[in-house]
Amino acid sequence: MEESYDVVIVGAGAAGIGMALKLQHIPALSYVVLEPGDIGESFRRWPRQTHFLTPSFHSNPYGLADLNAISELSSPAIFCGSQHPPGNQYADYLAFIAETAMLPIEQHCPVNHVDRCKPAGFKLQTERGEVKTKFLIWATGEYQFPDLAPFPGADSCIHYATVNDWTDYDAETFIVIGGYESGVDASVNLVQQGHHVRLLVKKHSWESENLYDPSLSLSPHSRDRLNEALKTQRLDIHFGANISHVDQGEDSAFRVHAEDGRQWHVNHPPILATGFVAGGGAQQISELWEWDENGKLQLSEADESTRTPGLFLVGPQVKQGTQQYCFIYKFRQRFTQLASLIALCLSLDDSDLHAESAPWGPFGNSECCEDCEC
Repeated sequence: MEESYDVVIVGAGAAGIGMALKLQHIPALSYVVLEPGDIGESFRRWPRQTHFLTPSFHSNPYGLADLNAISELSSPAIFCGSQHPPGNQYADYLAFIAETAMLPIEQHCPVNHVDRCKPAGFKLQTERGEVKTKFLIWATGEYQFPDLAPFPGADSCIHYATVNDWTDYDAETFIVIGGYESGVDASVNLVQQGHHVRLLVKKHSWESENLYDPSLSLSPHSRDRLNEALKTQRLDIHFGANISHVDQGEDSAFRVHAEDGRQWHVNHPPILATGFVAGGGAQQISELWEWDENGKLQLSEADESTRTPGLFLVGPQVKQGTQQYCFIYKFRQRFTQLASLIALCLSLDDSDLHAESAPWGPFGNSECCEDCEC
């Protein structure tokens, strides 16, 4: 590594590598990607049975990029040979793209501390020494930052993000707490293993007020799998279950308590599918961001920290207004905008950034999916 760069990206997942590919189009820009593990580390930590919700399809020749692609001309559908790739295959896709593009990535190089420099810039303390940068892009995602304490007694449960393989768990009956995508995925996989599952859902219904946005309602892929699991009669769904706490009785059984007085007993530790800490990996440098009274991360319209100029966030934790960019096909829209801004600040040519926009199709259309025909 060099001692100083124009831009440092922390995290070599889909967001970090996608952002690096855009920076590559800015001549004379010096940048590096620092990754504490392997490329695509979070995807490699997915349970073995977990697959992408969004479908991959090689529609690139017809002007629509693969929904899970992080470069306009690549396609996970082609590389993985799967419409819904598993995590390890997608991580291999990311590594292949990074190698083919010869991106400057330093793997196994964790950032231990970040300091602001005066009058501008940052100083990063890494396992390989000190690195200075004018701009810092944080791309550490959310999967490796599960919320382990959503209610009292949660420490006796097993969080979804700590599961390697659902076949490692054996019990007649399981309780899964959390009714969004990971809760459904955990339930479906356990049912497929022949177990009985009680799925406790906080919502009173999955009929969301906004069915147009998969960030706010179950994806069609999850609904299909859920319907198949229900046919086995080994899945019971309990709606309106706002869990207050979990405790363990004298018989060693786990008791799950809801605020409305309902209780469920199970011999195996309950499975937590309650999501991730607010801000995800941004919490690693929490003092450099502004948080509102509800603990939500505040960003400018350019995805920049409202407290620390020159610090940007990319990835699934980005939110602008009511729009949540928690899927790859959403947050990749932000890459070109951010790269252009950095080029402008450094008085560098960004014309190459806009030469490959056509294959993305109609992404970023603010009028789409409000009340339109789709």
